[in-house]
Amino acid sequence: MHQCKSLTTPVDTGTKLVNGTEDSEYVDKTEYQSLVGSLLYLSMRTRPDITYAVSVTARFCSNPTTQHMTAVKRILRYLRGTTHYGLLYKRGGSKDLIGYSDSDWGGDRNDCKSTSGFLFQLGGTAITWQSKKQTCVALSTAEAEYIALAGAAQEAVWLKHLYQEIADTPDKPVLINEDNQAAIAISRNPQYHGRVKHIDIKYHFIREQVHNCNIELEYCRTSEMIADMLTKGLGRVQLQKLRELAGIKELTVCK
Repeated sequence: MHQCKSLTTPVDTGTKLVNGTEDSEYVDKTEYQSLVGSLLYLSMRTRPDITYAVSVTARFCSNPTTQHMTAVKRILRYLRGTTHYGLLYKRGGSKDLIGYSDSDWGGDRNDCKSTSGFLFQLGGTAITWQSKKQTCVALSTAEAEYIALAGAAQEAVWLKHLYQEIADTPDKPVLINEDNQAAIAISRNPQYHGRVKHIDIKYHFIREQVHNCNIELEYCRTSEMIADMLTKGLGRVQLQKLRELAGIKELTVCK
């Protein structure tokens, strides 16, 4: 892969990965798991822009096919062209924790489950992020976004307490940006209970945290939703925009 041609995105937006069948050509499981494991380490440390791609390929570690291996190699080709990119933390800037929460809807072709994504920033740069398939099937986009908000809320509460211990900051709500107006309304107003009463009780955690003023929700346009790159494959222009907003920069290499 050292001499491979680089690519501008880690995910082929025209391809959806599916489980192998009897007619599929399978690849060496050990090699596949080793590559995915290395990519997981990188995605969890300094490269949120590959987190979604790695998360999806990790779902097929038990029985990888040539299609899955091609997807893994695409991530490597993307990294080939962005070798010197990473998170850049600068002095100054906002001292407030700012979060972004998003979800696709039924994006997994195998079980129609959605993928949640969240990202939190401090000083304009990402400090924690996650891309994870939801454990239940959402019946609407608003429901998928509501479930994603519950996961983001858990991270927000933990970050808030940690930040207060370290920096002795004032007790104020953590702002979470969300691009679905219906999900925001459901989280704020109990009168919408009828729309989500069938959802597992743990996902109503977000409503409690909003009510207790630990979390504040704000609408964010989809074009500026950083967590969007954690829930689906994006085109080159949009990925580069969100990558920049997340604080991923081309870093100077000292020799």
